[in-house]
Amino acid sequence: MKPTNAILSVLASQATAQLIDIQIGDTARLDIMRQAAEAQVNGNTAKAHALMDQIRVADAAHEKSLWMTDCRVSSQLEAEIYTVKDPSHAPKEIAWAMEFLDNYWKTDDGRDLPYPGDFDRFMHPDGFRVMRMDYKKLPWAVRKYHEDLVKEGKQMERKFIAEIDGSAFFAPGVVTWLAPLFAGSKVELGKDACEDDLVDFSNWDKKQAADGLRYSSGYGGKVQIGDHITVEVHAQRSSKHGAEKKVEDGGDEETEGTEEL
Repeated sequence: MKPTNAILSVLASQATAQLIDIQIGDTARLDIMRQAAEAQVNGNTAKAHALMDQIRVADAAHEKSLWMTDCRVSSQLEAEIYTVKDPSHAPKEIAWAMEFLDNYWKTDDGRDLPYPGDFDRFMHPDGFRVMRMDYKKLPWAVRKYHEDLVKEGKQMERKFIAEIDGSAFFAPGVVTWLAPLFAGSKVELGKDACEDDLVDFSNWDKKQAADGLRYSSGYGGKVQIGDHITVEVHAQRSSKHGAEKKVEDGGDEETEGTEEL
């Protein structure tokens, strides 16, 4: 079936909703998003990545002039990463876990769990990739959020991180999704109110309010040597000039959850 413009728009928004702040009337940006979505649908992931890079660079310069950084945290994530083109012929390092993962990564009604994608939320050119690290080495905020979801037992996202025999398995896209929690690995609750806000994942679902606060997160440099990868993850809270004072004075402010990938 040939994708329609409407479908392409949906695909683009799903892939980039947490990457950029879509402004009504910004036709140039929407056109780039449609081109990226169409390239992804047609299997040209390299072109899709390049197009999204254009938006990222342009937005970074523009946003810097509008918003003031209140606090920022960053951390380096070290993990193993493998390409799995065929679960029955997985790399030997994780082959032992593939049967469990194949069964675990299912929805409650038995369908395949949606793949969270690679770091940029698209499929990697090499195909399906999975990361592995010791579960106890996951940042505390990631573990807590995951364990709360598992305890609640309702959202399918509770299965995005699989734990078996002390190992945690997840797609690279999970790092992007939970970037603020990965970035806040060194945050000590109660020490800094702004940093506390960064590891409160509920803040990242709030909508934009005029003169409000903005939460942004994403990954920076990635270095992969063989099957080992190091990723820099960051998160920050920003405010428009005067926004913090308005909040302190008792203004009713909401926040916007966006990601800069």
